[in-house]
Amino acid sequence: MANIAILSFYSGIVDRGVETFAYEISKRLSKKHRITIFQAGSRIQNPDIRTYQIKSFAKIPHATGNLLSKIYLDMQSFKILFFTVKTFSKLKSGKYDVIVPLNGGWQIVLIRIFAVITKSKILVSGHAGIGADDAWNIFFHPDVFIALTHAEEKWAKRLTNEVKIKTIANGVDLSRFHPKVKPKKIKLSKPIAICTSALVPYKRIELTIKAVSKCKNLSLLLIGEGQEQGYLDTLGKRLLGSKYLRLVVPYQEMPRYYKVADVFTLASKSEAFGISYTEAMACNLPVVTTNDHSRAEIIGDAGILTDPQNTEMYAKDLQIALKTNYRNTPYNQALKFSWNKIALLYSNEIDEITAKPKQ
Repeated sequence: MANIAILSFYSGIVDRGVETFAYEISKRLSKKHRITIFQAGSRIQNPDIRTYQIKSFAKIPHATGNLLSKIYLDMQSFKILFFTVKTFSKLKSGKYDVIVPLNGGWQIVLIRIFAVITKSKILVSGHAGIGADDAWNIFFHPDVFIALTHAEEKWAKRLTNEVKIKTIANGVDLSRFHPKVKPKKIKLSKPIAICTSALVPYKRIELTIKAVSKCKNLSLLLIGEGQEQGYLDTLGKRLLGSKYLRLVVPYQEMPRYYKVADVFTLASKSEAFGISYTEAMACNLPVVTTNDHSRAEIIGDAGILTDPQNTEMYAKDLQIALKTNYRNTPYNQALKFSWNKIALLYSNEIDEITAKPKQ
């Protein structure tokens, strides 16, 4: 049994992919290992999971994309820095075998220094995806870097041959997300496209609104909040009128909202993985999303890869997905990503990096 600390700054504040990962993987690894989530938020998703709040004046994050954020000199990066420093006394007294830093930036720098002193192992899960943030994580030589797709693994291996790199996808809770969930009643006419996302620029929700407006009789259910919500609500109501609805929904209610819809779509510029894809497919929804290697790997035959910047093509692909009988293809694709399977793979990696060397 390993003693594992997961550092997840935004847990207890938002329920995005990273925070869902921290909760779902902890719930399953705790059957064999001792897990503690260190978080800035006060909300506890499950009282059975050991959680320790590090108060850090954290708020819902806003993606700025400015120069300061790219070099980790923005306010959010400094908050994560101070949050991480404040965990040190607990990490030291807890004698953790493995530390899982989920927030990158200054956090991986500090944990690398801390691990040298305490001999703890570092496991990094590549939730930032292909690009500078996970390149930064790899630069500080974790004991294992977990790529979320094979495309990310190939990219990571081009950066270094000195770090152990393995591919383990994100997962989905198939006991909660499945085709037999009872749909929620909402005031939107069918058919319905659903998009679940943080409302930040790189998600490109405006492209989805424009494409849906080109589809005859298609409604859009947008679930999420963020810095662009005012702009997107204005655009949605102008282009779609009563066929547009945005909601903020508790995570535990999400399966019922997926089941309202006929197709899932997300036009984001990039995704390390995108847990919402597996959740939608588990509810047997076909997916229409951006065409790249990572999403081709996740979606398989359960949908259509498109160019969201081409509004006409995007709209046409949404209509094709609606007319296609996918039978149980989306659900069968989601079966590959069961959190139970994913947790076993993580447990095996933890066993490997904590195994005592032969004398």
